Amino acid sequence: MPDVKAVRHLLANNAGLIAVVPATRIAAGPLPQGTALPAIAVTHVSGTTFNLISEQSRAVTARVQVTIMAATYVQQKAVLALVRAAVPRTRGTVNGVAVETILREPDGPDFGDYEANIYMQTQDYIVKYTE
Repeated sequence: MPDVKAVRHLLANNAGLIAVVPATRIAAGPLPQGTALPAIAVTHVSGTTFNLISEQSRAVTARVQVTIMAATYVQQKAVLALVRAAVPRTRGTVNGVAVETILREPDGPDFGDYEANIYMQTQDYIVKYTE
């Protein structure tokens, strides 16, 4: 999905973020079981497509979810701040995707598997692009 491709690219190419979460642990889609923490999964939640007047291209509005998984609550919040810094309001070509805008939505709740020491939180983005 181009929306996931663009957001993952911004995350995996941000020096501040990959100093804490290596790019190999920033996945497009679900993370493989047993991935070391901290790690990030970038997934497509929903989307709407509109044909443009020329009908040769389409405008897409998609919701992308970035799920942070960390070993501690403090690390979860630190990685969330790095994710927000890595994906600013964006326009232009991002990893080959013609992005109209990437805008941050409200963050999701704290959750996780606390017995396994996995602390999680989500951050959603609305990605508008042309395909």
